Amino acid sequence: MILQFKCERLHYLLNTNYILTLYKDRLTIGNKGHQKYEYKFILENVLHWYVDNLKLQAFGIEYKGIIKFFKANTKDLEQLRSFCRNLICFDNIVELYKQIDINDPSRIQDQISLQQFGLKIVTQQQLLTQVPLVRQLNYHGIISYRECFQYKSQYYIVKEFVGGITLQKFMIQNPKLSHLQCRAIILHLLKAVQYLHQHYVIHATIDIYHIIYKSDFIKIIDFSQAKQSNTIDDQDIRNCSRILFYLYTGKEYNDKDYEQNIQTLQNAQTPKLAQELLLSMMTDQNLTVSQILEHPYFSFSLDPQERKKRFQQFQRVQRSTSEMDDSDAISQSIPELQTNKSKSLKQLM
Repeated sequence: MILQFKCERLHYLLNTNYILTLYKDRLTIGNKGHQKYEYKFILENVLHWYVDNLKLQAFGIEYKGIIKFFKANTKDLEQLRSFCRNLICFDNIVELYKQIDINDPSRIQDQISLQQFGLKIVTQQQLLTQVPLVRQLNYHGIISYRECFQYKSQYYIVKEFVGGITLQKFMIQNPKLSHLQCRAIILHLLKAVQYLHQHYVIHATIDIYHIIYKSDFIKIIDFSQAKQSNTIDDQDIRNCSRILFYLYTGKEYNDKDYEQNIQTLQNAQTPKLAQELLLSMMTDQNLTVSQILEHPYFSFSLDPQERKKRFQQFQRVQRSTSEMDDSDAISQSIPELQTNKSKSLKQLM
């Protein structure tokens, strides 16, 4: 047992008092040792809320095709909500958020804490696959989810708000990065991938469009194709190699022409150890992220001649970095953030 509190089932003739007991995977409602209702925390189920004056007033569960509402203390209901976030899908919480940027309708704000979040539209199947996977992760280089809810037959994920721009947009603004920038970015990325693999998660689609960049810090933001697997393949590593190639050259890796890739790296004054590392990442199927992070590339210093060549080229093409403000964060829109309650709490009970 994690939590217990009193709740009241309102009827037209006679109210009934119960005790809600919260467990790791379910809640039960009953009294005197008899549990009348049991509701499992699975995303296929929906926990309904009744909100008034921006406060949770009651929760509802589906029972024999009917939503039954139970009134309780707001603080107890907040604890319930906090615990079962991402364990079960919510309903009727949309009015607890508001849009704060007309040009970015998916940038939302919690009306109580005033904290900002992002919003992502998903299908039910995407919700069922992504939320269980991401909720187990806790790493600064990986996006986190706050909660998920349904609204007007559409599913939404409330996610951590990440300022900055995609790595792809950053590269457009800065077509030639310094060696230290390239190394810092790929180091952050590989450590995030290492964390994923330690938790048996394969991202599968890591690319410059799914990475947010801000001041040499990166965060993986999209898990639409990720999967849980006890067998870690080398797809993530190859994708990281493609990104390292792009960081140094500003060009896409050519799968059909190995010699052209070598020439492109040399033309971009790519350090020899960087060339060696990214080509081994692309071709060695037995290479692990831990082995990659031990490569001399992450500890060496450029020799004076190499440093001079890269610095001269850097000076020719480097433009001032002008990161977009936080409103450019990746997000999606919700049709509206207003609800018209046509029923009172008594009617819902």
